[in-house]
Amino acid sequence: MPFPIVLAHGLCRFDVLWNTAPRVDNTDDAALDELHYFRGVRTMLRRRGHRVYHSRVAFAASVEARAEQLATNLQRVLDEARAPQVNVIAHGTGGLDARHMLFNDRTRGRLHERVASLTTISTPHEGSPFADWGLDRFPELPAALRAVLVNIEGLPDLTTAVCRDFNKRPEVQAFEDACQTTIRFQTYAGRQPRPAVIPLLQPAFEIVEAAEGENDDLVSVRSARWRDGYFKGFLENADHLNELVHWDANQLVWGEAASALRARVHAFYAAIAADLP
Repeated sequence: MPFPIVLAHGLCRFDVLWNTAPRVDNTDDAALDELHYFRGVRTMLRRRGHRVYHSRVAFAASVEARAEQLATNLQRVLDEARAPQVNVIAHGTGGLDARHMLFNDRTRGRLHERVASLTTISTPHEGSPFADWGLDRFPELPAALRAVLVNIEGLPDLTTAVCRDFNKRPEVQAFEDACQTTIRFQTYAGRQPRPAVIPLLQPAFEIVEAAEGENDDLVSVRSARWRDGYFKGFLENADHLNELVHWDANQLVWGEAASALRARVHAFYAAIAADLP
């Protein structure tokens, strides 16, 4: 049996609006799991014999803060499952949280010795031009929202400059190079042509496309690849929400009903899980 799986959510965990009880994250109730950020994925994987847990880190907080919280999450899973290692499947910014967690913990809890694999799905490893666009035009937005108790301090961490600086730090490069011998790193990218993107995010799609080409409306394929040697392939015809099994009517561009999207994306996660250490 593979090591336990931790599903690490992205920056703006939208289900926090209706999923506020901690017990809902790792519920045994399949109906409640349908309300989760990773819609029904945990239930589906558990039915296939996997031990699966959800992460729970702060909504839109800084990557450094979320990385600390993710480390606590993983330690809890390791203790609860009595497992020597875990596999992490991360969506969006969850992949950046995991990378920072590993790097920051290298001389303390040494969690990098207890992570067997890190799989990222549409993680902005090189940042997102949409974050650049937003902060260029509304630089005071994080402070303004903080004044009304809405935290989006993590948005600057998604800019291309901040991500590039992290990737180019010699100590980060050396650490991640060394980890390749013990951690399986693998990346996937979602991509979707504009007509099938949820209308609310079509402007973001256009911004990212103009800067970096193919994308899932928030993250370009180029950014999601990270290193070419890690890249495993695409989740085709899927925007950032479709990657989480959330259907929208624009998916009918492909003639794909909600049930068909669910089956296809669940199969994608099942294939990843079946091949984990």
